[in-house]
Amino acid sequence: MLEWYSKGEDCGDYDFEDNIISVYKNQHNSVLEIIHTIIHEWCHYKQSTKKYYQYDSELGYLKNPLEIQADEIADKLKLKCRKDLFY
Repeated sequence: MLEWYSKGEDCGDYDFEDNIISVYKNQHNSVLEIIHTIIHEWCHYKQSTKKYYQYDSELGYLKNPLEIQADEIADKLKLKCRKDLFY
């Protein structure tokens, strides 16, 4: 499920327990940034919850390999996604 909010402190998040992607409008300046966030959070949906929390605990958010992977995938796919949606 995807939820859209006007305000939040992050660009988005994925709730592993409730299976919900949340996107926060005030943290984005373009449609491309929103697409990036949705793809990034979708990656978390596909990742192992157990490994995510293990890496987060051991390495911290910024060095969590699953965060890095989600950013890399979102960077790779966001332009194609925008093209497929709008052109």
